Amino acid sequence: MDSLLHVDEEIANIYNRQYKTVYRICFSFMKNAVDAEDMAQETFLKLISCKKQFESQEHEKAWLIVTASNTCKDELRRWKRRLEKIKSLSQQEIVVQEEDDKVLEWVMALPVKYKQVIYLYYYEGYHTSEIASMLHCSESTVRNQLLRGRRLLKKNSMCHAKTGVVLAAVLAGSLLVTSTVYAVYTYGLRDLHLGKENVLDLSKREELPEEVSEKHIPQKEVDIITLGGIAGSSEYSACSEWREFLAGYDTDGAMLSKIGNGFAGFGEYELVYHCYTQEMVDKVDEICEKYELSKLQDWAAVEDYVTLCRQTNIGDICAGVDENVIWDFGSAYMYDDGTFSMDGRVSWNGSSIPCVTDYQFERTMKGSFNPVTLNVGEIGEYREWDYVTGSGQVVLLANSSSKALIIVEREHSLIIVNVLGDLLSGDTFEMSDEKLEELANLFDFAAIP
Repeated sequence: MDSLLHVDEEIANIYNRQYKTVYRICFSFMKNAVDAEDMAQETFLKLISCKKQFESQEHEKAWLIVTASNTCKDELRRWKRRLEKIKSLSQQEIVVQEEDDKVLEWVMALPVKYKQVIYLYYYEGYHTSEIASMLHCSESTVRNQLLRGRRLLKKNSMCHAKTGVVLAAVLAGSLLVTSTVYAVYTYGLRDLHLGKENVLDLSKREELPEEVSEKHIPQKEVDIITLGGIAGSSEYSACSEWREFLAGYDTDGAMLSKIGNGFAGFGEYELVYHCYTQEMVDKVDEICEKYELSKLQDWAAVEDYVTLCRQTNIGDICAGVDENVIWDFGSAYMYDDGTFSMDGRVSWNGSSIPCVTDYQFERTMKGSFNPVTLNVGEIGEYREWDYVTGSGQVVLLANSSSKALIIVEREHSLIIVNVLGDLLSGDTFEMSDEKLEELANLFDFAAIP
């Protein structure tokens, strides 16, 4: 009798700890309180019947999430019943939810190994490391399953244009579902985030004596994003692994100091990936083979804008040309696959006042390993929103007090425009949200496949 009382008490404690989490999972699937409560109770009944023993509360939570998800998936096969329950919603809510239902239907139709990671990552917001722990597999396996699952979703959706907006959120980044509102977001800066890095703090450089050496300049910690790919992609995984390798390699700089200012003799490995030992070269090859990516090679400087467009097989990016818009090409370099970086300046007469800004236009081809990162300051300071340009392109805009970004995922490439501020505003960075939207409209992102 005492043992039974102990079991009942343990189940009650688990119920009290995890019910809200289980209910939210069930609600995200069932989309109404009655069915969500039924599925939550069914989940706990399964816990009682299986007499599961847990190693920790995290293990307990993970098991309940997976069990609740599978319980709801079985129930969701009854689509007719679910559709009848949403007839009382407003017409706008019906359109959004029907699109969400269709995407969820495609997700549920995926093979088990793909639909589990797709759900946990995009709907529940777990990181790949957490999903790997839940499903008892490696993090690289989770990333590969995310990538392949997204490809299957894209393939299955080719003939369903009406659900493209919701599906794009899943394919590009994150579809977040809360217990009360179903909001669709595309990827954000966090999906490009690679971690923190210390850089020289030059914010008060005018106060530093002219003869001060670099080692005496204070440092600050900043967030770093990759230009290579979005979280869940092979390109992002490759950049993350390369960064982790460098963080623990030649930490005292002894090997690099032996080379000094000379060349190590590793050709484009040295030029592109900054390799100065054979071990670094071998790591680049290992990463490319592991993630089935091509190395960037055949670096070449490009002298003019027309040549850049022709050699990278793109259309006219700077299509917003009229008497109110002036483009100045600065410099550019490219690789044989079409990856390129271009610096330039554009001035235009905005809706309120004239604006002039410098920018860095970065285009990385999917399927290539681009190791370049960008210092974005503090991600938490950015305002992020989706914006549809005049040409119909959906872009992510991110603005802060020190930097602004335009991010676009195209079919074959990832584009990041680093906006360097309104040069007419003086020494401080200034780019209003309105000006950033105007700038996004000047670029024709559809010209880049």
